[in-house]
Amino acid sequence: MAVISSPKPHIFVIPGAWHPASCMDDFLKSLEAAGFSAQAISLRSVGNRDVTVQDDEAQVKAVVTPLIDAGEDIVIVAHSYGGVVGTGVIAGLDKRSRDAQGLKGGILGIIYLASFMPLEGETLYGLAGGKWLPYIVADNAETEGVTYTQGQKEVFYNDCSAEVAERAIASLKGHSVQGVRTSPSVIGWKDMAYNGRRGYIRCLQDNALPIKMQDQLLDRSGVEWVVRTLDASHSPFLSMPDELTGVVAEMTVEFAKN
Repeated sequence: MAVISSPKPHIFVIPGAWHPASCMDDFLKSLEAAGFSAQAISLRSVGNRDVTVQDDEAQVKAVVTPLIDAGEDIVIVAHSYGGVVGTGVIAGLDKRSRDAQGLKGGILGIIYLASFMPLEGETLYGLAGGKWLPYIVADNAETEGVTYTQGQKEVFYNDCSAEVAERAIASLKGHSVQGVRTSPSVIGWKDMAYNGRRGYIRCLQDNALPIKMQDQLLDRSGVEWVVRTLDASHSPFLSMPDELTGVVAEMTVEFAKN
């Protein structure tokens, strides 16, 4: 595992759609064993209707900003839909700009984990072609305001043990329709302040966001990324938390050098 000079940045994890913070427990334990402080957040859009991406942004900022103001350096790990949220969160909070202003703390970098990186005005629903993907249950989406999932073991957890997958599936909740039909307030990853400090972890066995689409999102971005690859499903935080921690630690070292 990569060696990082002390103090290490705080790792802030933004889970994807349908997933509460508890799905990251094994990953957080692994990060803490590696010497990081770490936390995950349960997004408002998980389990609630009429919550937009920008509502989720505001929720995350309300937690992250006080940490930064207290002098914390933060690396955000954003999974799947969490990347849509993180895209807006990171704008204006980068460590480079704050250093230049004589301010302590800031977002050292962001790591997108098998994640969406939208462009201006894009929504997750739009990135899926303006239709519900086969694993999304949206029969009553317009009246209930939330969607659910089906076939989760094969879609999200295809490299997880049956026990781990069953535990994760039991924790899933409905996800706000407005969360996937709205866009971030700003595209923060485009900011030059994140040059050398924007990462992407590709997941080769991903059946929710196939590797071909992951690569298309990277290719069209027009910016450089620190890229690493795991032979994992959509959920390496469950199937290989220690390996994921190793990659995050390595990327964090890379960010600190740039």
